[in-house]
Amino acid sequence: MSEEEQSPEEEVQPPAMGGMLLTMLFMMYIIMNPGLRTGMGEVAKDVLEPQIGFDHIYPVLTFLCAGVLMITLTTVIRHMLIDWEKVADVQSKMAAYNKEMGEARKSGNNARMNKLMALQPQVMVYQSEMMSNQMRPMMFTMLIAMPIIFWLCFGDGNFVERMDHKVLSLPWEPNYSLTDRLWILPHSILVYSALSLPFGQILLRGLKLVSLSNKKTY
Repeated sequence: MSEEEQSPEEEVQPPAMGGMLLTMLFMMYIIMNPGLRTGMGEVAKDVLEPQIGFDHIYPVLTFLCAGVLMITLTTVIRHMLIDWEKVADVQSKMAAYNKEMGEARKSGNNARMNKLMALQPQVMVYQSEMMSNQMRPMMFTMLIAMPIIFWLCFGDGNFVERMDHKVLSLPWEPNYSLTDRLWILPHSILVYSALSLPFGQILLRGLKLVSLSNKKTY
């Protein structure tokens, strides 16, 4: 981040954060409303359980299929709505700023540090802008993710509660209870996350690389 690219006098308008706040409030409303949670879980149950429920015989396979479906849909939506080129640009500027600040501190260049400190309000705007950009798809993705999670793990009469044997055999634990909790999280959601999140990271990274490489060719 050079002084020519960013001057203290340059005005940068912060992004609107109202959409993010509304999204968070909407999420809290859903989580705190038992009737809504149950209703969303029932919708997912009616759609998905006949296809990937496997009569509760293969819960790991159900978790894996549900996770891959959810991750694929939400990742594609995020990829379409997030401007990854802008995210990469902001990350590059932030890295350059942090590098220059670190070098100024090491060398004891107070004049340089003061100039960089004057740019901090703009740096915070960039950080806020990037966060707002990445939060934009949340309203859409949570309407896909929440029903699946409520159906599997959290809703009344969820998939795990209706299993005859609510345990899994893992390499390190032959009787891993899906209904026990780690802090507030049931073990079932931990298994679901462990199966689905790695696939999501691979898919998202692949989509980002394809998108950025395509833009560079034009």
